[in-house]
Amino acid sequence: MTPIIISALLVGALLIALIVQRRWLGLRRLAGGLLVTYITILLLSGAGELFFRCCFAQSENTVTRATLNWLERYWRSNTLGYRDREWTPDMWEGKTTVLVTGDSFAAGWGIDDPADRFSDVLAGRLGNSYAMMNLGVYGTSTPEQLDRLRAFPLHDPDVVIMQYFLNDINYTMLAQGVLPAAKPAPAWADESYFLNFLYNRLLARVLDPEYNRDWWGENYAAYDSAPLWEAHRLEIEAYIDYVDSVGARLIVVIFPNMLDPVRSVAYVDRVAQVVEATGHTDILRLFDAAASWAPQDRMVSPQDTHPSVAFHHYVGETLAAQFFADS
Repeated sequence: MTPIIISALLVGALLIALIVQRRWLGLRRLAGGLLVTYITILLLSGAGELFFRCCFAQSENTVTRATLNWLERYWRSNTLGYRDREWTPDMWEGKTTVLVTGDSFAAGWGIDDPADRFSDVLAGRLGNSYAMMNLGVYGTSTPEQLDRLRAFPLHDPDVVIMQYFLNDINYTMLAQGVLPAAKPAPAWADESYFLNFLYNRLLARVLDPEYNRDWWGENYAAYDSAPLWEAHRLEIEAYIDYVDSVGARLIVVIFPNMLDPVRSVAYVDRVAQVVEATGHTDILRLFDAAASWAPQDRMVSPQDTHPSVAFHHYVGETLAAQFFADS
């Protein structure tokens, strides 16, 4: 029994005790009125809990109770842990093979149907002569994505699409002990789906002093830090070196800060310049496109700032037009 339920029972028991006592009649009448209000609040809270536990599902930037419901409803992984079909060698035999690596953007966080992800849209454009395999995993960064690329059963892909997002330097920050720790929600906000919704949508703004931190400013400061950027640059180059070593064509897709694309232009360009310095020019910078779209069109929702279905389609179609025109 959770502390919230125990507290609710104790309050109810106290009100009932005040009603049945006969010494203080004024207090008895007050407790009677409060008990009616209390029962009404409990019924409304119970209805809210039932709705947010069983019916409400929505992806958010963090893993809230609503996000867990969304994952339960829409997210299915194969035996390798990827949100993709079960690939076997006979399925890619004789086809042009494409491996897509990345984080939640590649995996399609916030996208109910995986067919709407940019990789799947691109696969639909290219047809059955291509085998498009998605290795995107939420929360991963460049070194982790390289490890997954190395471990994948297909070791000699024809094409590798490296999806990059402007928080990949967080892995470098974590490795060097300078990544600020995320503050967890209070325990009571995790005991109830209804309270979890209220906390994340309303109460966190007031109760959590960390809520209004300029997280993106801290992130950009890491790119501007010479030691951190040098370490991260080496991580990007290690990824590219591996792709070169297996003879695959490299295409890099760089997503900006979807909340404020213009602010992130310099950092998208900085990553692109590292790629270009290695001799690779197949780079899709998405800050101009993102900036030209209204926020409600380019993002899943105000709570989930990942690319929308429409923007995923734009990315997939642009990849097809710019880098696979001959196909």
